[in-house]
Amino acid sequence: MLGIDLLTAGALLTLVGNTIEIKCDMAPTTKINVIPTTEPIKYDMSRSVTQIQGGKSGTVNPHSFGGVSVTQGFMEGSISMRPTVKMGYATYKKLNLGCVWYEQIDIKMNITPRIVIGKEVAADKCMKPAVLEHELKHVKVDRQVVNKYSAIMGKKVHDEIAKRGFVAGPIPVEQMQSTVARMQETVGQIVELEYRKMDIERTELQRGVDSLEEYNRVQATCPDFNPLAKTRQR
Repeated sequence: MLGIDLLTAGALLTLVGNTIEIKCDMAPTTKINVIPTTEPIKYDMSRSVTQIQGGKSGTVNPHSFGGVSVTQGFMEGSISMRPTVKMGYATYKKLNLGCVWYEQIDIKMNITPRIVIGKEVAADKCMKPAVLEHELKHVKVDRQVVNKYSAIMGKKVHDEIAKRGFVAGPIPVEQMQSTVARMQETVGQIVELEYRKMDIERTELQRGVDSLEEYNRVQATCPDFNPLAKTRQR
């Protein structure tokens, strides 16, 4: 809930004829910060290869419909994006008017990488580093995507808000609360649209990592390794 108080510092009141005109040009330049962060990579090597077959990597299986593939590991990390909007305002009770503006917009982008590797794979000195190297490529893609879109996001939010205005007013005091809500909602909509674009690009890049050539390369590193055979021996 936005509290409405009397704030006159920095206000510009101009006498035009016999009326007072308010100009909402007291607002400072809006600060827009994009803050990319990444959590430490978490590893899960507690489940068998059979148990992780239902895991979803978010990419498309490159094998033919007649081919059989075995998931030896996957990366199930996510990228979150959360905007926080701080508003500034000034009101003039005698005139029942006010101004509102964007004071600061923070957009936090966070990666939570988690790599799952079947325990039979984790126990093999040859296949474990091969699979781990592959899954770390997925983590690298996420970091590259976040770095790219952290730069894009700041400019996009600035440009889109500039089209609508960083300051609203003068407006009736009773409309200030709803105006603030619309201004905050607009930031959320801009960020959501860019997030969808980022997610599409991320999916395409992650599919590139999971190419058939890459799968064959990993398998060729340890050609005698058969995780399902190791499972049946237990």
